[in-house]
Amino acid sequence: RINSIENQADYVFDRAVADLFLYEKDPIRLIKYKEILAALETATDRCEDAANVMESIIVKNA
Repeated sequence: RINSIENQADYVFDRAVADLFLYEKDPIRLIKYKEILAALETATDRCEDAANVMESIIVKNA
């Protein structure tokens, strides 16, 4: 389930970055927003990693 959610987050990130480059004309704001989006993407990746570790622990100890 968490992998599916992370895949959806990847799609949202890709779409948001594409829209950002399409609509944001101020280069400073573009860079700032892109960095924020990248940080959110990293956070979702780390959540997926943590979920995978927890799943492995649960399966190993089941």
